[in-house]
Amino acid sequence: MKPKPRCLLPLVSSATAVLVTTACGVPSDQPHKTARSSTSATGQQRQVVEWGKGDAGEAFERAEDALDYDDTPAKLVDTGAALFSEGLDKTFPTPGKRPYRLDITCVAPNVKQVTLTLGRGEDEQEWIVPCNERQADEFNIPPGPTPFTARITPIRRKSESLAEIVWRLNTIATDDVYECPDDISGCDES
Repeated sequence: MKPKPRCLLPLVSSATAVLVTTACGVPSDQPHKTARSSTSATGQQRQVVEWGKGDAGEAFERAEDALDYDDTPAKLVDTGAALFSEGLDKTFPTPGKRPYRLDITCVAPNVKQVTLTLGRGEDEQEWIVPCNERQADEFNIPPGPTPFTARITPIRRKSESLAEIVWRLNTIATDDVYECPDDISGCDES
């Protein structure tokens, strides 16, 4: 199964970021709207949705299902979850000869997307990861002696106290690498 397309948020310029982000369907100059909103005489106002433990538990199960969505044979290397309030700042070693794939998603009542920064040595790429999706985003990482880092800035709003970032790092066969083989260094698209 081919992975779903991802939206690259380039480090080049804010004008380019607006164009690319808009092309991906998420205009960067507009606020995110929640699924639940109320209408008043002055127009639409944003309503903050609060999750209880049951809501968060169901969302976490959906995130686990999103990580399992792809049926590509993979060998689990690492897995975990982090609260939005903690963010993600993790270093992953990548020994051996098999390519790695980082599957990552997020579940949150009021956040539509987060920015994931992947880095290794001097190379760094920022990616938009949508939350509450049926399929996790997949990032290809080649093996190597230098570990790579994955970072997501903490979101410390009260309404996101039960929101989570969920990931798995797997090794996969070289034939199962789709699109760009290195989502940290990037691949030229001509």
